[in-house]
Amino acid sequence: MPLALEDVEPELSEAETAFRHGNQNPETGLEVADAAFVQLRKACRSLAGAEQLVAAGYYTLAIEAAFTSIEKTLLFWLIDEGHQDPANPPQSHTTAINRSADVGFISAELAARLDDLWTDNRAQTYYQDGIATRERAATMLALAKSIHEQVGRLAGQHHECIC
Repeated sequence: MPLALEDVEPELSEAETAFRHGNQNPETGLEVADAAFVQLRKACRSLAGAEQLVAAGYYTLAIEAAFTSIEKTLLFWLIDEGHQDPANPPQSHTTAINRSADVGFISAELAARLDDLWTDNRAQTYYQDGIATRERAATMLALAKSIHEQVGRLAGQHHECIC
């Protein structure tokens, strides 16, 4: 028998209501009006979460958070420089990578390798076709941190980080 609406209806209704209503307890550090800074700070949170997840042995989630941090960091730069409308979110997880190359912020070679890393490894790890390991999670975290720090410095906005 398939999962039916009545099996989860109260929880689903509560989740829908929570997303519709404001005046809740927001995550500290994300209460900025600038859309670019929201992305930068979400990247910071993803990095912090990835560090905790690696330490706790949750490598699949750590890899996911590291990829998310890279995406959010590049999206920060694109919005900050006027290359991305924050009201029109990217349509895929690699959009920020490819758009960053299109506007000359990252090299085509770097974009191709990041795109391949995403395509060849993130999906396999996430869907368990590939096994997440401590080494893979740690190297993804190191890559995400490096990109985040360099983009923050290049944009002159590293002081806006909450890392």
